Amino acid sequence: MDKMVMNIPETIKLGWRTYKINQGEHRSGENGGELYGEIKYEDNKIFIYQKLDHDNKAITLLHEAIHWIFYNAGQKEWRENETLIECLSENLYQIIKENPELFCRKEVL
Repeated sequence: MDKMVMNIPETIKLGWRTYKINQGEHRSGENGGELYGEIKYEDNKIFIYQKLDHDNKAITLLHEAIHWIFYNAGQKEWRENETLIECLSENLYQIIKENPELFCRKEVL
């Protein structure tokens, strides 16, 4: 059986904006801790730590996209709730990975 993997593109469309995905070194958070990912809304950039394995890069990309969803919805409390976002990103990735038949490209009439 083929293994399903999520592509990590150079850019991603979030709403009408195109965000550039940069894979690089750890970034420091506001509290001084190291971040595996970060989204910069004003600069249209997402940063992902390059040394993560593929699954963790994919989860991190989903994590940052969920931050954007709540940012776009004006939900500051949800956007800043790392427990909620981590729960959603981990579980959505697991559903996508374990059920690849849910997504495929085909013409719909």
